Amino acid sequence: MRQAQEEDNTIRGIFDRVHGDFMANREAFDPDVELRVRYAPYQRIGGEPGDFDLYGYDFDAEIPAMISTESYLLFGAYQYGRHYATSSGFGSKNNATGIGDRTVTAAGVRLGLGVFLADNWLLEVETNPGVYSDLEAPLTHKDYDFYSSMLFTVETIDHFYLKFGARYNQTYINAPWLPYLGFSWVLAPEFRIDLLLPEKLELTYSPSASTSFSLGTMIQGAQYFVHAPNGQGNDIQVQEIISYLGMLHRFDERFSLAMRAGAIVAGDYRLNNGTAGFDDAEGTLDPGFYADVTFGINW
Repeated sequence: MRQAQEEDNTIRGIFDRVHGDFMANREAFDPDVELRVRYAPYQRIGGEPGDFDLYGYDFDAEIPAMISTESYLLFGAYQYGRHYATSSGFGSKNNATGIGDRTVTAAGVRLGLGVFLADNWLLEVETNPGVYSDLEAPLTHKDYDFYSSMLFTVETIDHFYLKFGARYNQTYINAPWLPYLGFSWVLAPEFRIDLLLPEKLELTYSPSASTSFSLGTMIQGAQYFVHAPNGQGNDIQVQEIISYLGMLHRFDERFSLAMRAGAIVAGDYRLNNGTAGFDDAEGTLDPGFYADVTFGINW
């Protein structure tokens, strides 16, 4: 008599049998493709006149390609857009004029490699070369960067995943290189904690397989090059520390919708219009509202 279902002995099938539980639990649910909009109105920098509304529109994709039963490549692309709609006086402290409305973009490719060094040890290396710019003039080397990371994940006890490594990005103005340290802990099928310093802490409650609720804090930011009409240019720095409540619903195995709402509780900003001699609008963000909505797709 034939078996009701033949065993999948493809590379992917063997990988899923050996490492499927590890891969499913090492991090909170993260769709292969994400389409996101963000909104943060009436943001102010402490001590600076005026305010701005932040509108964000993001695309992020990362698809694994199996190369053996113990390793995979990652391919993808990203585009993060930020539009700052400023009040007329924003940035006018010590300047003749304000900064004006500004749109900046981060866009590039994702390239990575994941390798199981042992059944409970995973090494992930990723680089994300791209452009970080207002795209208002021909691009130069100042418009490009290559945010990258290396992360080890080891399951020390059942469903406790210790994480450590290093990353390079411009989230922190004076510290582009920082270590990673954290863990993911599945306390029960419906409860998990994910901590990855210096970027994220999240507690998740899943009353069902399709719906989950989260409470967390995340730190996001980047450095962009902005151009001036006279050919000059300068870097700007943005960073938000966000506390939020979230909800995720999976309609089926492929499609999901996530929503988060909360507050930007702090963050470091340094903005200018790219002109030499412009006195930066810089300092810590005052608390303000934040929300985002993400549509997710899984292959």
